[in-house]
Amino acid sequence: MAGAAHSAGNPHRARRMNPPALRALLADSLTLWGVAGRVEIADAGVRIIAGDQVLHVMQATPGEAPMRWWLISEARRRPAASMLGLLRSLRYALNATGAEPARARVAAPS
Repeated sequence: MAGAAHSAGNPHRARRMNPPALRALLADSLTLWGVAGRVEIADAGVRIIAGDQVLHVMQATPGEAPMRWWLISEARRRPAASMLGLLRSLRYALNATGAEPARARVAAPS
């Protein structure tokens, strides 16, 4: 996970996600979304190649807080404040809309 702004709270939160762990998470996400592609470790993060798209994911610098991640394509640089935001932006950038999250409904038993 990206480094926290402070060390209070969960001691695991202060750890930064390393490139191999990020590569594995994003490769698993592509598989889950049914997107054919590959994820490689690049100079400053990871590179995602899916079809004719090449995307880069980089960790933001501490001075860019509250942003923690950048999703960079040829045409756009998208900020993400969390891993969830990064995955959502990546899913839409890859047009993996068939992998919309399931919605739960709570109802009284009949």
